Amino acid sequence: MEQPNIDFFAHPPQLSQSQGESLARMIALIMPDAAVFTVDRDKKISFWSPGAEKLLGYAAQALQGESCLTANRCIQCMRGCGLTESGKVTAFPLQLQRDDGQLQGVIKYAMAFQAADGSFDGGLEILLPQRTSNALPAVSDMAEKYGLISHAPEMYKVFEMIRRVANTDMPVLIRGDSGTGKELVARAIHGESARHKAPFVAINCATLNAGILESELFGHVKGAFTGAVRDHQGLFGRAEGGSLLLDEIAELPIALQARLLRVLESGEYLPVGAEKPLLANVRILAATHKALREEVKAGRFRQDLLYRLRVIPLFIPPLNARKQDIPLIIRHLLKQQFSDDRLPVMSTAAMQQLMTYDWPGNVRELRNVMHYALVMCDGKQIEVTDLPPELQPTQQSTPNTATVSTGRKTLSEADILQALAANHGNLTQAAKQLGVGRTTLWRHRKLWQDQT
Repeated sequence: MEQPNIDFFAHPPQLSQSQGESLARMIALIMPDAAVFTVDRDKKISFWSPGAEKLLGYAAQALQGESCLTANRCIQCMRGCGLTESGKVTAFPLQLQRDDGQLQGVIKYAMAFQAADGSFDGGLEILLPQRTSNALPAVSDMAEKYGLISHAPEMYKVFEMIRRVANTDMPVLIRGDSGTGKELVARAIHGESARHKAPFVAINCATLNAGILESELFGHVKGAFTGAVRDHQGLFGRAEGGSLLLDEIAELPIALQARLLRVLESGEYLPVGAEKPLLANVRILAATHKALREEVKAGRFRQDLLYRLRVIPLFIPPLNARKQDIPLIIRHLLKQQFSDDRLPVMSTAAMQQLMTYDWPGNVRELRNVMHYALVMCDGKQIEVTDLPPELQPTQQSTPNTATVSTGRKTLSEADILQALAANHGNLTQAAKQLGVGRTTLWRHRKLWQDQT
């Protein structure tokens, strides 16, 4: 809908907090569809209108006295709204996360209250619902089916590309930094395609040597080499009728690149030791975190294979380019492990710390951080002190090397953190790996928490 121009906020009057509170309640009555709320000088919510409850989903009773960031979750909000500095905000578009994790577009108007000495004494904000006709439909389907969690415009393009390329059999090259979810995108392409009832098979080309990789890809016949005591069906055979993801394609040995090129050109592949080629009824998807054009220039990747694989390029933006997704992803991760009535809450300080971090490991790193935080927290609220050392505001990016005695052996913090990470935050498994009791490990993680 067309948004009104509220001239009142372009040249706001100087109001005290009590005057502003009265004004907010009056505006809430005449604008029932808008979110109207006030904050005190500490930016804690003092009034939350019924329209705000309806628009953003947060109950007034739960927000009273809480930081405004509890209900205003977006990148700009976490970095500051500008109200303290400028005294007003006029017709500023925002994308906020509702209580249910959905994205809500709003137009923001705000004015500051002034104390007798002229200092900031709180403020009044009005959020008008912004309804657009070009929003991408059924974005939530990507989250529910494939674990792709986002409301960022950059990811809208990825979702739209997934739907478009799924209707073809053309090779797709998925490019993105480590941890951005390249395999999830590949699974989504397969899942949305006509091949979705057939197998989806994936292999990481960086994990196997050239000899094993050739047999894994194309299979081998009995007697093809020492130890080949029976026929072996390769990944192309196992993916028959479906899709095959070649992850870390840049690591494919140069000799095997020629074999793969032949499959893409002829549609046939030859198992190791076989005399007759087999027909490959497989959709090829490739993924890499490297720039293949640079690999071609360096002589590590065939240019003709690049052109065959890069028929449809698809780029996944890193997490630090779509930080507005962080609260949404966190909520999704928490809801995977807890019912709504037991869902832990992120403190404002902890959320701010997560929003300002650069996330070199992307969504995978965020997932690991949440595993760690859930081990460290009290089960009700996640605080800054529950985050890993690299996210602590007063520590360096490397873990503390201090040690503690368990009575049987001496462990460094690095030992414990490594065990927790290796076991995805499972305290019992981490304790077993370290050779200590679960209670002992719990006690010492609290010891370091107190030292932080």
